[in-house]
Amino acid sequence: MKKFRLILVTENQNSLEKGKKFAESVCEILNCENGFNISKYEKLKNSYRIEIIGKITDHINSISESIELTDRICSPWIANYDRSENDVELIFNKSEFSNYRNNNFNVLNWAQFGIENN
Repeated sequence: MKKFRLILVTENQNSLEKGKKFAESVCEILNCENGFNISKYEKLKNSYRIEIIGKITDHINSISESIELTDRICSPWIANYDRSENDVELIFNKSEFSNYRNNNFNVLNWAQFGIENN
């Protein structure tokens, strides 16, 4: 079974409750029922690191599913494609070109999405 790991780094969040609310919103939009891990991110002021593990449901088209899942949050994402493994890693960096699908997601500063084979 293929799983994905999504790591999110927020900004401008001065309480753990705000970080948890953001993480719950992302889990909901990704249909991820496994929950999340959240911890203070010391490199940025008022930031949290959130890790979400979810399932890839379409094993044949896991790359297109990965792109569709991350696009539910924001865009653009940088793609690193591994042809030999038929996997993709996606990276998001906040910039003036960032487009958030939900106004509450604009606290996202950086993200990494990767597929894990088990």
